[in-house]
Amino acid sequence: MNIILNIYRVLLLAVLLAIWEGAASLGLVTEFTMSRPSRIFAWLGGALVDGFFWMNILVTVRETLLGLLIGAVLGILSGFALAQWRGAFRLLEPFIMALYSLPRVALAPLFLVWFGIGEGSKVALAASLVYFVLLLNTYTGIREIDRNLVNAVRTMGASRGFIARRVLLPSSLTFIFAGLRISIGLALIGTIVGEMIAGQYGLGQMIARAGNMFDTAQVFGIIIVLAILAVLASEGMKLLERWVMRWRPTTETH
Repeated sequence: MNIILNIYRVLLLAVLLAIWEGAASLGLVTEFTMSRPSRIFAWLGGALVDGFFWMNILVTVRETLLGLLIGAVLGILSGFALAQWRGAFRLLEPFIMALYSLPRVALAPLFLVWFGIGEGSKVALAASLVYFVLLLNTYTGIREIDRNLVNAVRTMGASRGFIARRVLLPSSLTFIFAGLRISIGLALIGTIVGEMIAGQYGLGQMIARAGNMFDTAQVFGIIIVLAILAVLASEGMKLLERWVMRWRPTTETH
C-alpha cells in the first residue's frame, strides 16, 4: 500500500513539474521570478558535485541538530520540573506564553549581538524555537497521566525518581515525540534565518547571496535541498520513536 501511495506521489510531483516547465516555455511564467524546473535541476546537478556546497549543507545540518538537541533537552527538563511543581507553572505561565508568542525570528539580530556571528547565534536561535514547544508538550503529557496510576505506584513505596523514570517519562513520550517532530522544522527555520542575516557559511547564507543576485534557480534549488533534509529528519524521528517506544503494543487494521 505504501509503495502504491509513493508512486502516486511521484506521479503528482512529475505532473506539477511538467506544468511548471510548460508554463515557463510558453511565457506564462517569467524565468526571472520563478525560473523553471530544467534550470533548477541543472543547477542542482552542478552543485551536488561541488565540495563547497556539501560543506554548507553540513554546516546547516550541524547547527540545526545542535539547536534541536539543546532546545529539546532543556525543554523536556523544564516541562518535567514544572509538572512536578504546578504552583510554579501557574506563576510562570503568563511569562512562558509571552515568550513563546514572541516572534523570535525578529529577535535574531539580538541573538547575533549576544552570541556573535558564528555558529553560536544560529544554534541559540534554533534552540529558542524548540525549547517552548518541548516544554509545553512535556508538561501537557505529564499532566494528562492518570493520577490514580501515579498514586498507586507511590503507595507501593516507589521513589520520585522511580516514578519519573518508569511512569511519567514512558507515559509522556507520545507528547514529547510529537513536539520533536514539530521542532525539526522550527530548528531548521531558526538556523536558516540566522544564516541569512549574518552567516559566513550554510544554506541560509547561500539563499541570501543568490537572492541578492536574483538567481531564482539557485534559490529554488536550495529550497529543494532544505525540503529533502526536513523530510529525512522527520522520517528519522519516526524511526527513533518506533525504536524508543517498541514496548508499546501496536494496533493493526485489516
